[in-house]
Amino acid sequence: MERKYCTTRYGKLSYLDGNSGYPVIFLHGFGGTGNTWLKTAPYLEKCIRPVLVDLLGHGHSDKPDIEYIVKQQAESIVDLISTLEVSKFSIAGNSYGGWITLKLASGMLEPDMIFPVDSAGISPALSNGSRENMNRVLDSILKLRNYNNRNALERIMENNKKQEEKISDTALGNIKSKTTIIWGSADNIIPVSYGYAMESKISGSELIVMPDAGHTPFIDMPEEFAEIINRKIKEYALC
Repeated sequence: MERKYCTTRYGKLSYLDGNSGYPVIFLHGFGGTGNTWLKTAPYLEKCIRPVLVDLLGHGHSDKPDIEYIVKQQAESIVDLISTLEVSKFSIAGNSYGGWITLKLASGMLEPDMIFPVDSAGISPALSNGSRENMNRVLDSILKLRNYNNRNALERIMENNKKQEEKISDTALGNIKSKTTIIWGSADNIIPVSYGYAMESKISGSELIVMPDAGHTPFIDMPEEFAEIINRKIKEYALC
């Protein structure tokens, strides 16, 4: 895969690009990078073009002086898709990346399919905890040396606490994309009950629970996870 950069309204966005095939945009969780999907990518069908994004404030992407609310992250993905010059695409997003995926699909874009994976956005997962706990989380993330920026990560945690940043039931009801929700049964960060709640609010959606997988099932069970993506993309003749 080739590392590329595109210019967005908030700065440069870095991504790994599979270059050919039907594009599936992969959005990582809080404190991660596009590299978190690298275990899954080899198992994807050859007709799929994986695009593994480093979100703003993460990895090789810019760390601009912005609020880092979900809408801004989503707008940068709109700019990326414009740069890719594709009219048909799907989006998979884990946790914080799932939140961004839901934001995009609820009115900003209309992907063919979305795959929210152990998604934040309707849960309090990024909202709870004291400053002491927040610092502990940030310290553990920064030790991973993923080129992340503490100030950007602090803003993400602080500014997305606001209730107005959550994805409302009305917004979920506005999603027209075919939706496959994927959840690890052993997720102890955002329990699978939130997956069932999401399924009930997105018309025509399907929840697939991966037994014994945690908050990142694409890392715990990459081959099985990729098979879900492959099956759904082929089911709707997208590649």
